[in-house]
Amino acid sequence: MHRNSIVSYSYLILALLMVVTGLSLWFNLRLAAEHYEELAAQMGRSILRSIIATRQWNAEHGGFYLPVSDTIRPNPYLKDPRRDVETTDGLKLTKINPAYMTRLLGEELRKIQDVAIHITSSVPVNPANRPDEWEEQALRGFEEGKPEIWSVEHGHNGKMFRLMTPLKSDAACFSCHEMTKHRRPGSILGGISVSFPYAPFGRTLAVVRVQIVLIHSLFFVLTTAVLIFFSRVNGELKREIAERSRAEEHARLANTELERRVAERTAELEAVNRELETFNYSVSHDLRTPLTSIYGFGKILLDDYGSRLDDKGRGYVERILTAGKRMNRLIESLLSLARLGREEIRREPVDLSHMASMIIEEFRFRFPERNVKTTIADGVVVNGDRRLMRVVIENLVGNAWKYTGDKETAVIEFGRCELTGEAVYYIRDNGAGFDMSRAHRLFTPFERLHSSEFEGSGIGLATVRRTIERHGGRIWADAMAGEGATFYFTVP
Repeated sequence: MHRNSIVSYSYLILALLMVVTGLSLWFNLRLAAEHYEELAAQMGRSILRSIIATRQWNAEHGGFYLPVSDTIRPNPYLKDPRRDVETTDGLKLTKINPAYMTRLLGEELRKIQDVAIHITSSVPVNPANRPDEWEEQALRGFEEGKPEIWSVEHGHNGKMFRLMTPLKSDAACFSCHEMTKHRRPGSILGGISVSFPYAPFGRTLAVVRVQIVLIHSLFFVLTTAVLIFFSRVNGELKREIAERSRAEEHARLANTELERRVAERTAELEAVNRELETFNYSVSHDLRTPLTSIYGFGKILLDDYGSRLDDKGRGYVERILTAGKRMNRLIESLLSLARLGREEIRREPVDLSHMASMIIEEFRFRFPERNVKTTIADGVVVNGDRRLMRVVIENLVGNAWKYTGDKETAVIEFGRCELTGEAVYYIRDNGAGFDMSRAHRLFTPFERLHSSEFEGSGIGLATVRRTIERHGGRIWADAMAGEGATFYFTVP
């Protein structure tokens, strides 16, 4: 559909372009023809002005005399008693009036420049001045008030340009023309015309016409090429837009599907959370209740009947109490880990340096016999949840304290460094360390790399990882067995 629209618009624009180019071509060709006809008219006017000025001079001076010869004969149509005179030495002269002079000048111009001059009138004195058909129409035009008549006519020798202007009478004219009621000063006596070949103008006009046609053809071809180019570009753009629209529609549908799946997954997670809440309730109520009874009765048995038991019996009871305490700690750790996924994170500036110092002081108070050298960097602050960050530092410092227990002088260090432009925080110790081939098990619940040497629930590092990931960070470790370990973490 888009392609059909593009083709239709292209044809429409091309048709309009053809019409506009055609109209412009016709207008400019017509304008060029009128221009060269006007140039010819100016040439004709110039010739006639010269002739008319000469006639005026002749009339104002009453004519002039020329010797009679084979080419200059007395004018039989001039009614003037002084038409012919003879000088004292016997030279015969004849009078040349304006009309006769015009005929003589016309003959000379025809010989020299192929220009014909003709005076005429509706009632000519000389039959040779009778008007032809074109001149008759021109004379009628003068009677209607037209100042001049001109046109390009087809003659025996090709196209001829003809121009005619009226001849108006004045006082000097009536020396030759009889004054009547139709012939008064200012009236139109007739007209004077000039004819000359239009071929020189026509040749120049033909060249100009070729140039105009070439320019318009070039314009049409170039404009058509540009139109085709932009039509193709427009088509490509429309195709890209259509493809983008399809992609957006596909993305919208995929989004809808994704939203549906997310909604389903959210519902599943909510169901799982409800099950976890039920499980937590079961752990806190159904498991703790018998555990409390076991621990309580074991304590009563040891306190009230311990004296009646032998060493082996008391040992069994103490093992029951120890296992109860351990089970209680494990339940607390599990509940803490479960709560991490539901608790909202409230970020604020947290001074980890101060927090680490306080936690280490607590360990020193609980284990005064330990010789532990600590280094804590000052001013280490992160934007995180204060309570959850304490869980992280407490677990990591606790691990460092625990796994350096067999060292005569333990070393624990807390600090900050930059890795590829990212702030990284670390806790380092010189304790038991571990084999890096087993590092992938570190943060898995209930996975312990030193289960026989050191006590623990196997939940601490899993809790740390969950806390860091909820902050959008990551945690990893680097260690060497027997040389200590370093735990790194980020908090964006």
